Amino acid sequence: MKWPEQGRDLRLGSLDPVSASRVVGALGLVLAFAACGAPDNRPYDDADVLFATEMIPHHQQAVAMAALAPAHGASRPVQAVASQISAEQIPEIAQLRGMLAEWGQAAPTAAPAAAPIGGMPGMGGGALADAAPGMMTADEMTQLEAAGGPAFDRAFLQMMITHHQGALTMAKAELADGRDPDATLMAQNISDAQQASIELMQRLLAGK
Repeated sequence: MKWPEQGRDLRLGSLDPVSASRVVGALGLVLAFAACGAPDNRPYDDADVLFATEMIPHHQQAVAMAALAPAHGASRPVQAVASQISAEQIPEIAQLRGMLAEWGQAAPTAAPAAAPIGGMPGMGGGALADAAPGMMTADEMTQLEAAGGPAFDRAFLQMMITHHQGALTMAKAELADGRDPDATLMAQNISDAQQASIELMQRLLAGK
């Protein structure tokens, strides 16, 4: 295409129809390329947000389950598992909330401390419970609350193994699709810790 000579009127109306058409077409291609080829410069992606948003209530439920152990006659090994779960996951909840805040994303509403476990946000039949793998239903949580002694041990171990397996699924998805290095590192740490915990709980359950 031959461009107009310097100093000439460059408005489209001053060009002949063929030249004007070519200019419009070239500009359209440039704009389309810019729109389609614009890089996503966010330090995080949708997989990171989903991981953090769903892992918070997932961890909250595990901590709530662990808190039942001392008052329900759990054996010492089961209480030790419960204590370890709380020690690991309470700080991780704070870290996940911090990540979401850094990304400008809303975190799930904190569960009221005095609310019944089955009615806590993300701990029953709600959308998060359906979406996050391994979450216990309200009925399952009620069954756990009603158990005591060896029956509590068995129910706790069975439910927590399922719960941890769900966390492994979530961590695997984050490791495959996440972008933020802190989020993927946390996913790896969760995967390592909860896989080891699953193996321990399976051994304890086999002895019941």
